[in-house]
Amino acid sequence: MKKIFVGLITLLLLVGCSQNQKLNYFMLTNDKELSALYNSEGEQITEYQYQSFERVGNLGYIVTNSQKQVGLISLDGDEMIPMGEYETLESVDQMFFATKKEEKKKDDQKQDNQKQEETSQNQLVKDNLYVLNSEGEILYQANDKTSIMKTDLPVIYQDKEYIVLYRNGEELYRGKDAVTYVSQYQNGKSMVVGFKDKNHFYYVTGHKDKDFDLEVEKGTYTFLLQNDAGCIINDEKLKSMIYIDFQNQKVYQNNIAIKDAYFDNKDNIILTSDDKTYLYSIGGVPTLINTYYYDTQTYLIREEKVYGPHYIYKDGKSKGTLENCQLYPNVQELNFEMYPVYVQEKGYVYYNFDNKQVFDQTYLEANPFDACGRAIVKIDDQGYSLIDDKGEKLTEKAYYRMEYIGSSYYAVYNENGMYGIIDITGEEVFPVEYTSLPETPLIEYNDENYLLLNKNGRSYVYSIDDDMEELFSIEGDLTFHNEGYFSDGYHYYTIEGESIE
Repeated sequence: MKKIFVGLITLLLLVGCSQNQKLNYFMLTNDKELSALYNSEGEQITEYQYQSFERVGNLGYIVTNSQKQVGLISLDGDEMIPMGEYETLESVDQMFFATKKEEKKKDDQKQDNQKQEETSQNQLVKDNLYVLNSEGEILYQANDKTSIMKTDLPVIYQDKEYIVLYRNGEELYRGKDAVTYVSQYQNGKSMVVGFKDKNHFYYVTGHKDKDFDLEVEKGTYTFLLQNDAGCIINDEKLKSMIYIDFQNQKVYQNNIAIKDAYFDNKDNIILTSDDKTYLYSIGGVPTLINTYYYDTQTYLIREEKVYGPHYIYKDGKSKGTLENCQLYPNVQELNFEMYPVYVQEKGYVYYNFDNKQVFDQTYLEANPFDACGRAIVKIDDQGYSLIDDKGEKLTEKAYYRMEYIGSSYYAVYNENGMYGIIDITGEEVFPVEYTSLPETPLIEYNDENYLLLNKNGRSYVYSIDDDMEELFSIEGDLTFHNEGYFSDGYHYYTIEGESIE
């Protein structure tokens, strides 16, 4: 195996682009716990001199040296902010908050601690706080004439005006109204500026036909999620959730106590609060759910009584009830508009949202259909089988255990715990002779697909796109990292299996 000597303990990558090929940048740490910057072509860009490093988007790294001085280096290894010029550096959008080291008397320490506490509470600061642009140039400095507030974006108070900065020092807001806080979604396009009696939302893409701003209700809002269609902001204390529709530039507000939100696999909006889960249809009232659902209009409601009646809704309309049936007791997304239910004193059958049984077959166990239109079932005591969405059995034999591992593949086990791999047709891709299934066996990297398996303490990497050709094998249990490398806890390997030492 080809070796790339780098004395590596820790690896962190940044992804850039060089023409049509991705170029990776990463920090390597030697046995003296000093780090250096490398690129994916094996070029060492800096010396081993950094005690810590922090990724800053595509700008580079905030680093500290052995003297615990902080600075900023680019991906080319150039110093953008010299080491030791500032005592602290904190990235904010494409800018930085910075402070300088001050000599303090012991009697001043209590006052200094109080000042730091105030700084963390969205208070205006009048000394030792700087706002720098991405090149390290000073945009604003706190002094007797200029105050700075640390929030998600820098807030400046100068000449009786408030200024909110974003991107690389551009002005988002300038005016007389006092700014109380700013919230931004992941250094992105959406921002909320808070005032005493209102909030103002800004959506800035750089395209005037898409940019807009509008007023939202009073509160202190944080972003929960966002995609190209809209975003959700939430004030947990006021129990106020707001959805902002980007295309129609509209605001929809609901009084509901939630703590988080996420998009499921079909981009349905799911709201959560402790043990409660809601489906949210834009502009509508969130629906409390407790079992299977397909989308915001098609779902089941499970009653407290184990065998129902349970309620069926399709396209927002009631489709009746399920009687003498058990439903899955937790919230679960469905890939298809059919679901398994346990019929009292009979077994598992599949129903659809028209309240009709889909197949005549009854099962000892049945699971929801996956994204491939397949379901794992137990027909009898012989074991588990794979069926399609017509109810046809695809596997010739039953297996002791079976699990969907993603894409179009399944792990099948014997009674001794050994496993093999089958595909969606039920055909055996790898025989039942492997011994340990990695946590993430299916790998997608740079538009290529791989399968990682383990047999008797040795890891095997196969190319799915090249008819399952074995690329390499390594002693030990490999783990793939999304940045593009494998590790076994002690050694590191490229996606091609080259050793990085």
